[in-house]
Amino acid sequence: MSRVDAWRHEFISELYDRCDGAVDAEWLQQLFAALYPLNDDRDPRLAAQVAFITLGFQFPREYKEQWVPRL
Repeated sequence: MSRVDAWRHEFISELYDRCDGAVDAEWLQQLFAALYPLNDDRDPRLAAQVAFITLGFQFPREYKEQWVPRL
């Protein structure tokens, strides 16, 4: 297993567990693809924990349209 594959597995496993399995596999893959380049030097489980906490926040209404990236 490559380093990237191992990192992906650990990241997705941690985030899946934190979400009690209530997340889509495709969404997890997309999140991994977006975050891996910024976190490849970090522990993947710690990166997943940070992602989980961050995903719980919402932009203030007045900034939402201006700053939320459109995917």
